Amino acid sequence: MIEDELIKIWQSSPNQERIKFEKSKLMLELKSSLDRIQRSWKYMIIRETIAAIITIPAFLFITYHVPFTISKIGSIWVVIAVIYILIRLKSAKKYKPTDFTETYIDYLYKTKDYLNAQKKLLDTVLYWYILPVFPGFILILMGFIHIPEKRKIIIITALAFVVIAILAHFLNKRAVKKEFAPRLKKIDELIQVLEE
Repeated sequence: MIEDELIKIWQSSPNQERIKFEKSKLMLELKSSLDRIQRSWKYMIIRETIAAIITIPAFLFITYHVPFTISKIGSIWVVIAVIYILIRLKSAKKYKPTDFTETYIDYLYKTKDYLNAQKKLLDTVLYWYILPVFPGFILILMGFIHIPEKRKIIIITALAFVVIAILAHFLNKRAVKKEFAPRLKKIDELIQVLEE
């Protein structure tokens, strides 16, 4: 009964009001979708921060206690790389839109910039996340190469790092394709609708 009355009101309302309602509905759907992706981004930042809190003291411990100079250099390299990674991850935050934007269009453009910054980070994870850490790990392992019993472990560890790096690269590419590209497309469509 109430549903029928709402349908009649909807049908009798002017086209302009219907379009406003459709735009609002699209914005709510987009906001919900963006909230999900931003929650997962926030949790990733938290995970990376926790990993850094664990990694930095561990590698400083290695720097202090391992007798091999090349391993000490590698450990310091890893600490610097981890700090660099955190800075890069948090750099996307400057694009984050505030809730107090003036119009839908402003919000959409700022959200698009923010998603593009995150997308770029995920697209280039090989260059700013994996490659900066790799030389440090290799240097750490090279410090133990002269010990014959350690060579097998060194090779397995190096191969494991390469496999994890490849997996991380492809998982991030998949996230860009499955999560970010559709949302950016939807934002572009919504911007086009609102500008008409």
